[in-house]
Amino acid sequence: MGYKIKDLTNKSSMVEQAQFLSSKERFLFFVEENRALVWGGIFLALVVIVAIVTLGWLSQHNQEQAWELEGQAQTVYLDRPLDDVKRGQENIQKASSMFKDILEQFPGTPSAGVSSFLLGNSLMEEKKYQEAIDVYTSLVKEYGQDHIFVGLVQQRLGLAYLLNDNREAAMKAFDAVLANPHALNKDQVVFELAKIAEADENVAEAVGQYKNVIQDFPLSPFASEAALRVKVLAPEEANDALTSETKDAGDVQTTDSETKPGQGKEGEK
Repeated sequence: MGYKIKDLTNKSSMVEQAQFLSSKERFLFFVEENRALVWGGIFLALVVIVAIVTLGWLSQHNQEQAWELEGQAQTVYLDRPLDDVKRGQENIQKASSMFKDILEQFPGTPSAGVSSFLLGNSLMEEKKYQEAIDVYTSLVKEYGQDHIFVGLVQQRLGLAYLLNDNREAAMKAFDAVLANPHALNKDQVVFELAKIAEADENVAEAVGQYKNVIQDFPLSPFASEAALRVKVLAPEEANDALTSETKDAGDVQTTDSETKPGQGKEGEK
C-alpha cells in the first residue's frame, strides 16, 4: 500500500506572502478568496435597508391616512345642529362607525388612542354606556404610562359608570384621577363630586366640595360656577365671607387714612 505525501509548499508560500501584505491588501485578498460570501452579505444588507425604508414609509403613510380619517370623523361628530336632533343623532352614529374603522384599519398608530377616546365619547352620546365603559377600560390598560391622558379617560369612565347605575365603580374612577399626581383635570372631577352630592341632597358635602374647587383651583373655569352654587346652597356662608372681605378692605382703608396725615405733616416740615 502506497502513501501519498501532501505537498504543503503552495499553502505555506501563500501564508508567508499574506504575512507581508498591508491591511488593505489583506482585505482585498479575503474578498477575492470569499467572493460568494461577501456578495451574499452585501445583498442581505441591501435587503434589510430596503425593508426598513419600506416599513418606515408604510408607517408614515398609515399615520397620515389615520389622522385624515380621524379629522373627517371628528367633523361628523361635531356636526350636530341644535334645530335638527335627528340629524345630530345620525351623525353621532356615523362618527362611531368611522372611529371603529380607524381602529380596525390602523391599530397601533398615534391616532388610534385618540380615536378610541372619541369612540367612547360618541357611545356615551348614544347612551351605550356599557360599550363606552369597555372602551375606556381598555384605554386605561393600554395607555397606563400616559398619566395625563389616563386622567381624562378615567374621568369619562367615572361618568359612564355613574350613568350606568354603578356608583361605587364611578367613585373609584374619580378617586383614581384625584390620586394621579399628573392629572390636569382634578378641578373638574371635584366639581363633578360636588354635583353628585348636591343631587343626593347632601348640602354640606356639596358645599364643601364646591369650596374645594374655589380654594384649590382658583383659576379653574369651574371656580366661578362653584362660587355661584355656594351662594345658592349656603347663602349665609357666602354673606359671612363677603362681610369678612368687606371688613378686611375697611381695615386696609383705615390704615391708609391713618398713615397719610402723618406723611402730610412730614411733607410740611
